Amino acid sequence: MEVKYKFDSSMYNTVAVNIKKYRMKNEISIKDLAFKTGIKEKYLIDLEDISKNIKISIYDLYKISVILNVSIDKFFEK
Repeated sequence: MEVKYKFDSSMYNTVAVNIKKYRMKNEISIKDLAFKTGIKEKYLIDLEDISKNIKISIYDLYKISVILNVSIDKFFEK
């Protein structure tokens, strides 16, 4: 029995858009988010630029979710 899965190839873009959305909603600058998470500011800038298609680790996403006080699953919602 063959099982076929369909994976969302735009998942990283969805995550990036939602990071920016929740960061703006919480009125946290990229600089502050970088400081509080220990993630490089340049990386966060590039991450939010969906044209660059930057990948993010689950650990970095977790740290961002803690600082933004957002459940990690919210970053995957379209």
